[in-house]
Amino acid sequence: MTKIVSRQLIDIDLDFNHKKEVIMHLASVLGKDGRLNDQEKFIQVVFAREDTLSTYIGNGIGIPHGKTDAVKEPSVAFVRTKNKIQWGDDENEIANMIFLIAVPEHAASNTHLKILATLSRRLMDENFRSELKSASSKEEVFEKLKFLNDSTQK
Repeated sequence: MTKIVSRQLIDIDLDFNHKKEVIMHLASVLGKDGRLNDQEKFIQVVFAREDTLSTYIGNGIGIPHGKTDAVKEPSVAFVRTKNKIQWGDDENEIANMIFLIAVPEHAASNTHLKILATLSRRLMDENFRSELKSASSKEEVFEKLKFLNDSTQK
């Protein structure tokens, strides 16, 4: 089984102005890593989810996600942006750390919930968030996120 997160799925300090740009970039990262069957379909599913309800969770974090047969294997891509981006409808919903969760439709029904719950629990820790914000390399971020690779095994 491929790991949920890898160094290739992490970017830091990129310049974006809109959440759609971020989602499209992260989907492209997943696509280039061979984790998607259909990148455009995956993007449509994620946008539809965002249109239903914002995935802003507070503390500068957005967690867009999609569960579809356009995904080959459970994955999480991450970007820390230079700019703070309007993520939700409320003007205070500003994000610069975004995790894109991709899960196949045929995966265990709770796979995406396990990933989301594991990630959300860790993100509640102020020290953890601070470490992600101050990491100076993709390697440092990966070291902080590799706990996700065990999230569906529990």
